[in-house]
Parts: sequence; C-alpha cells; structure tokens
Amino acid sequence: MTTSLTFAKLLAALIVMTLFSACVLAARGDDKNLAAELEKAKQRVLPGYALAYKFAAGEKFRTKVVHLATVETKIKGVEQTTKSRTVSTRAWRIKDVNASGQIVFENVVERVQMWNSVSGQPEVSYDSRTDEKPPAGFEQVAASIGRVLATITIDPQGRILSREDVQFQFNPGIGELTIPFPATPVKLGATWSIADELQLKTDDGKQKRIKTQQLYKLEKVDTGVATISVQTQILTPVNDPKLQSQLVQRLQRGTIKFDLDAGRLIHKQMDIDEEVFAFNGADSHMQYLARFTEEPLKEETAAAPASTQRK
Repeated sequence: MTTSLTFAKLLAALIVMTLFSACVLAARGDDKNLAAELEKAKQRVLPGYALAYKFAAGEKFRTKVVHLATVETKIKGVEQTTKSRTVSTRAWRIKDVNASGQIVFENVVERVQMWNSVSGQPEVSYDSRTDEKPPAGFEQVAASIGRVLATITIDPQGRILSREDVQFQFNPGIGELTIPFPATPVKLGATWSIADELQLKTDDGKQKRIKTQQLYKLEKVDTGVATISVQTQILTPVNDPKLQSQLVQRLQRGTIKFDLDAGRLIHKQMDIDEEVFAFNGADSHMQYLARFTEEPLKEETAAAPASTQRK
C-alpha cells in the first residue's frame, strides 16, 4: 500500500510539473516546444507492454507460410522473368517449457506446395502431399518434409539460446524463425534493433562483410494485439551494383501482429520492392518483388486430408 501511494504521489507530481511547464510555454506562445513537452510527458506516463512467447509443453503451433516472388532482369537486351510461389505448413512441436519460460521446440515443415516459372521454359510444380517423386532440383526439399529440421531453445523474448540442426534447413520464405523482443516492457513508439552481418561475393571470389540491422517499432496496441513495424537497414555503404543485386532479397519491410495474452504470432507480412541498375553491364536492370506472409493455421485445417485441402 505504501509503495502504491508513493508511486501515485510521484505520478501526480510529474503531472503537475508538466502542466506547469506547459502553462509557461503557452504563455510565451511557444507552441512547438509546448507540443514537444506534452509528448514527452505522455511517453513518461504511458504503460509498457511485455512482449513474450507463451507456450505449453506438448502443444503444436502450426502456421501457414506463403512466399511469392517475381524477378525481372534485362541483360544485353535480353529480358527474363522468373516467378515463384511457395505455400508451406510449418509446425513448432513444443517439447518443454521450464520455470524461466525458456521454450524447447522441434521445427518441422509438414507440407510444401511449390511452383516456379522462367521465361521460355516449362513451369515446374511440386506438392509434397500428392506427388510421389519431386521434380529435379526439389529433392532436398522433398527429403526434409515431415522430419525434424532442428531442435531449438528460445527464451520468452524469442532469442535463440541453442539450436541443434538435424538436416537440410528448408526455408519456405524470407524472414527469421522468431521475433526478438526486448527483455523489458516496451512503450508505444519505442524502437529496438537486432544487428546482423551478411557476406556477399565479390568479382575476385572474396567475401565482403556487410553490417545490417533489423529495426523494430511498437506502432500500436489494440484489444491485446501489438502491431510492430520492421525494416532492414544497411549500415555498411554498398555502392557496387553487383553487390546490390545480392542484397535486394534481404531488404525487408513489413508488419507483425502479436497476441500479447496468448504470447504468439497472429500475422506477419514482409514486402520487398527493389531495383538495381548496371549490375551486369551498363544497360542491365533488375527488379525484385516479393511478399512473405505467415499466420496460424487452425488445427482442423492443418489436419485435413489432401483431398479436402485441394477443394
């Protein structure tokens, strides 16, 4: 009770001081600084939101992942368009959740439907549930379906603590497996970032390290759902078009919706729309368009037989 009263007094004092400052600024006609002071005061009294994953041992969390991509290139006057679509069912089999909230799960891709088309060539498709033999080039993907790809341990904030890869890691789309959250409650408008490093190949066969970061921002919270924006930022200057052409598929921008009470993803969408000129000759051009979405699958949908799925 004493602690609550003390906090209430401090909060009241903060409000009084803020209002006094606002009155002074208003009397001076300083509208710009008045708005800034009011915004600062609002941020100080806003609640923070705990962003954390919550699962129970024995649970199976399935998501539908869709990855669409179109790449248009022009090199020495020759134009080519490549299109691809991948729809997969991904499952987290929760094996254990300890007292600290650390989650151990098996990552499995239960089904995949793939299609791609290249200008001037026959279309290629593969459905792991109905096709007994995969087309050439899809053998590794087919071999990984339904098998444990990795056993992963994360903390409640989605940071990967350990990972034991079992076999080939089929990634059905752009984006990381988990969303990394701050360890402390996050206020509206707050940002956080995760550093990363990419290695690009240069003409002489060497590797060039490019520092990047994923910048996250808590945009809003409505009826228990947090909306988070995310974008990739390149920290190392890249002026070589050949290197830029390798970067385009990593430049993500999108939105994440996370259920605060249930502690899990309810929607994720990442988009890429990038152009590169002179990456392979003065008149060369590349445009890369992609969209990645992920959302939970209802259990009855995930478990439905193939004949029902195709209707």
